[in-house]
Amino acid sequence: MTQRPSPGWVQLSRFMALILRHRADQFGVELDDQGYASIDDLLRAIRSSPRWRRVRREDILEVVRQQEKQRFEVKHERIRALYGHSLPQRIAYPEVEPPEYLYHGTSPASLNRIRVEGLLPMERQYVHLSITPQDAYEVGRRRSRHPVILRIRAREAQQAGIRFYRPEAHIYLAKKVPRQFIEEFGRSPSS
Repeated sequence: MTQRPSPGWVQLSRFMALILRHRADQFGVELDDQGYASIDDLLRAIRSSPRWRRVRREDILEVVRQQEKQRFEVKHERIRALYGHSLPQRIAYPEVEPPEYLYHGTSPASLNRIRVEGLLPMERQYVHLSITPQDAYEVGRRRSRHPVILRIRAREAQQAGIRFYRPEAHIYLAKKVPRQFIEEFGRSPSS
């Protein structure tokens, strides 16, 4: 049985994500072109907050071990957030072949814009796509109580030149998805 992370670990995970995804420069953390930072630099940045002065390197590594969804990756004394970046430099991922369909949860208020412009990353680096309608629904619930689920004809989009990336098992990324590959799937995962 998997142990759920404690509230303290969840809060530390959120702070780590804030630094690595959105505010590395503000905290003096340098990211390489793959989004990796030195664990020691991240530790110094975390300790700059009075709440987290006693955090240890082992605490950071424990957060990475306890994550239910893979949000961080550690390699050779370096750590990165796997997705969700709003930093100016684009984080590079290897290109992958997507499944036939991917899904995206959005608010009903965004539908008209998506019908005209397609899916754009907005303030992030990539459009986030889910592998199941249920996952897309959960993501969409962050923006709306009644999200709309969009189905992306991902394989067809790739054949037309759209590149897809997969930073973790349940998430695919694309720089954009043109409108011709998007169809409304439903208002809930059971639609």
